[in-house]
Amino acid sequence: MSAVAVDAVARTMEALLERAQRPVLYRDAATGRELTVDRRIVASPAGLLPAFVVGGEAVWREVTGKGFALDIVGDPDALLGYRLREIGAGTFASVMLATMEAAAQVARPDAIVVNDLNALWSAAVSRVERAAAPSTRAASGARP
Repeated sequence: MSAVAVDAVARTMEALLERAQRPVLYRDAATGRELTVDRRIVASPAGLLPAFVVGGEAVWREVTGKGFALDIVGDPDALLGYRLREIGAGTFASVMLATMEAAAQVARPDAIVVNDLNALWSAAVSRVERAAAPSTRAASGARP
């Protein structure tokens, strides 16, 4: 059983995108074009919602050290080939707030750019890894 209902996250994300009245853009690497994605597709578990929730999880993990136990499965019928099946940890509020923060971090004044979620995720993971790795000074026993 899911700790957080995926359909509730999807409905809320769609409502937030509607309220924001800011388009969501996807940069097509093959053509270089920026495509506007319908908010229903963005908020769909088989659409772009997995990317947004993974971005939110990166934000949350950096702050709390905990993830959302996301169950994302391959799905050839999904927009990007993956479907968000379950959110196994966290609360509705933590998932939504973190996902909203991730969206805010990749937003430009005129649009939210989905592709930038990858850079957000990579940067958060790098910071978490650096914080978790013992420094060479501490490892060698050196004192400041």
